[in-house]
Amino acid sequence: MKAFIFRSSQSHKWVRPIKTGIPLFLLILFSFTAPSPHAAEFDTLENDGVVVLFPPTLRSAAKETVQMTPGIKNDLQETFGWSFNFKPTIILMKDSRRFRQLTHSPLIVGFAIPKKDLVVIDYPRIRNPVNFRNILKHELCHLLLHKHIRNVHIPRWFDEGLAQWTSNGIMDILHDQRDALLPKAAFSDRLIPLGALNKGFPGNANALRLAYEESRSIIDYIISTHGKSGLLEISALMKENIPLQEAFFTAFGTPLYKIEKEWQASLKQNIAWFAHLSYYLYEILFALGGLIVVYGFIKVLRKKRAYMEEE
Repeated sequence: MKAFIFRSSQSHKWVRPIKTGIPLFLLILFSFTAPSPHAAEFDTLENDGVVVLFPPTLRSAAKETVQMTPGIKNDLQETFGWSFNFKPTIILMKDSRRFRQLTHSPLIVGFAIPKKDLVVIDYPRIRNPVNFRNILKHELCHLLLHKHIRNVHIPRWFDEGLAQWTSNGIMDILHDQRDALLPKAAFSDRLIPLGALNKGFPGNANALRLAYEESRSIIDYIISTHGKSGLLEISALMKENIPLQEAFFTAFGTPLYKIEKEWQASLKQNIAWFAHLSYYLYEILFALGGLIVVYGFIKVLRKKRAYMEEE
């Protein structure tokens, strides 16, 4: 197995030595195959708030990452009211094949390892700078949550739901928003119980997508019924070592299982309304078409009358 080489470009003002523990960890992290010499070389950029490791061809992306990270950290601090005074390490990977070997999933484009303050991103699969910023924010949110909530378990659905909420709905998986699975699952009573998403998410692609959709949906439901302040109160209670279920009851006076049932019922109600609208869609379009024709006919008559008056 070849060792990874970490090179520092002294021409950049952000460059500082990388702590020895990080390369050692990366050596273990990537030790499943012997990488090619090109893939093995990582440059480093660093400022007071972040360390970025990257292959030389992603230098421009690494500079952008260093520049945008302080703003993201500030956004997260303002959202939660928690300090983000630790320095994360962000790895930008160029080799998507090797990244998939790490994640064992073709859908995942980024992940966080809170115990190492580490974020790894499959950069080539991210389509534009806005998506990249949101995905980075998503992963940094995971680090912040686990840095402040240390002594109680953060259920995976709550962890992912909060991260999606803070990052404009962005998931750390590839997902076509036009092909949402949640409505179909709610309509057919095939939602995954939140209890089954406490420790992890399914490996199956569709089930994984559904788990992410449910996580965001339940967070949106909590905000719609209890406000943003209610959601943040849950997080604050967990920071004070109160487990999630107890935190829900303390904050809302309602057990989590009841809130889950209410959320599921609201999904069905919304689907029923949409289905009812779809059922009469033809009639609605026909009526609108008729109104347009009548409007056009009246407009023509008015023009004809104005023309005759001018004569």
